[in-house]
Amino acid sequence: MEIAETLLRLAVLLLIGLAALGAGLCLVLGYALLHPPRIAAGAAVARGWFVDPADAGYEAAEWSLETRDGLRLPVWEIVNHAQPGGPVVIFSHCWGGSRRESLQRVGFVVDRASRVVLWDMRGHGEAQGTSRLGTFEVDDLLDLMNRVAADRPVILYGYSMGAGVSICAAARDERPERVVGVIADGPYRWTREPVHAMLTFNGLPSFPILNIVHRALCVLIPRLRNSERAQFAARLRCPLLVLHGADDPICPLNSALEVAQAAPESEFVIIPAGGHLNLHQTDAHRYHATVDDFIGRCVERAAAKREHA
Repeated sequence: MEIAETLLRLAVLLLIGLAALGAGLCLVLGYALLHPPRIAAGAAVARGWFVDPADAGYEAAEWSLETRDGLRLPVWEIVNHAQPGGPVVIFSHCWGGSRRESLQRVGFVVDRASRVVLWDMRGHGEAQGTSRLGTFEVDDLLDLMNRVAADRPVILYGYSMGAGVSICAAARDERPERVVGVIADGPYRWTREPVHAMLTFNGLPSFPILNIVHRALCVLIPRLRNSERAQFAARLRCPLLVLHGADDPICPLNSALEVAQAAPESEFVIIPAGGHLNLHQTDAHRYHATVDDFIGRCVERAAAKREHA
């Protein structure tokens, strides 16, 4: 009898310990998702990146966008005097990224653009606040568009989380002719997909921790319940270019394909041997040519529409 009671107590203690461990993991994951690592100047130097536009040979203005809830988000605005009639290209980075990361991609678009705008999303880089996982960031991008391109054609260029933010902003823009194209590098359809992949990739359990954390985050950020990317892609009024790596371990290839297929007009390009966030390095020539051709076609199409309006 005493042995049975002892075993029962041990079992109860074990269950309490497992429950405490699970709760702790949930808290850690939830906090980490809202507080991504920040890429400051030192981290950029360590990675061999350009630290600011001047390092890359670009003339840029630096200022801050004030959000609707009072946060200040740093912005770089690169001017291309050789292309005054070109579109404004706005880069939106990934979760855990920054405008410094976007700066490494400017060379793919700067020759086509009149201006290239790079910004730190809330909770990233040097921006104030905490990440809202691509929900409130859509409002921020719309406000940024109104600030830098009130009367100019816009190309929205995002990668990973920034790809979804760009798609959603283009679909919600109240000026239907302003966004003439969206470039989505490594997008995902559901917010939980890359989180599940990152946990699995690092050998950590996904179930049931991710389910609990996702439900808690939906309470904290109700917009997460309605943030599925394909439904916004279906509302696009401009062409969508989706670039995806064949070996992307974070954002499923099928998920990106579903986003592309939902759009009324899209192009889906697979980069062989490409992973996540490295497509522009895996096959730089094809990547550059694809992006350059897409922007050129979008600008020509927008100009033709204006002539026939």
